[in-house]
Amino acid sequence: MSLLRQASKVVFAGGDRLMRSPAGPRILIYHQVGTNHGHQMEVTAEAFVEQVDWLATEREVVDLDTALLRWGEPGSENLVVLTFDDGYRDVYSTAFPILSDRQMPFVLYISTSLVGSPEEVDTTDEPLGWTDITEMHDSGLLTVGAHTHNHPDLRSLSSEVVAVELDQSDSIIIDRLGVRPRHFAYPYGFWSESADRPVRDRYQTAVLGGSPKPLPNPDPLLLHRYPVQLSDGFAWFKQRIEGGFRIEEAVRKRIKGYDGP
Repeated sequence: MSLLRQASKVVFAGGDRLMRSPAGPRILIYHQVGTNHGHQMEVTAEAFVEQVDWLATEREVVDLDTALLRWGEPGSENLVVLTFDDGYRDVYSTAFPILSDRQMPFVLYISTSLVGSPEEVDTTDEPLGWTDITEMHDSGLLTVGAHTHNHPDLRSLSSEVVAVELDQSDSIIIDRLGVRPRHFAYPYGFWSESADRPVRDRYQTAVLGGSPKPLPNPDPLLLHRYPVQLSDGFAWFKQRIEGGFRIEEAVRKRIKGYDGP
């Protein structure tokens, strides 16, 4: 399977080079770092260090608000935003020390039902504790975003149920951190018509999955992100930044039965 994935990367990278490069900053998706589970939506700690060190010299890592302010400026495609989804403890134990050493800002989109108490989290594949999140937030590097409470596929829910999910998540974040989240990530990266209005009523931005569109002025409530995969390693990371592996992402969407933006 690894050889097949690497061969497919060659094909997908060739497809990227035939298309116009996406405009604007690159918003990257990470889930877990250094857990060694073998899932595609994780990266090794070694690859993560290589990736952020390359970004430190070849690109400019900024927070999401700065990226939005500078979107469309000459050279804005060299801006990079680091984001993490869900809320696993390896973000604190593995990724955060690396980012803190380099003073790199990042966004964490929290699924609040996942986050446990500090006493319950002592391995890298366990959820974050609120003390972990508070420490990262107090560093000034972390922007906290919402990712619903229960992480459901919002396509299957009514607007009323979506609103309950969002309000429950926001309420917990406000209670624990004293901040109202201004940014939102759709679970699984799947936009939902029923969720669109509740999301727009509550947040300043919302992010989806891959296949970034080459638009100079995107809808801030429909921002696309570049998913960094285990199979990218470092060899394909630069291609991920340059072209986004848009054909690969289009294939993934088709397999998942997703036809949204």
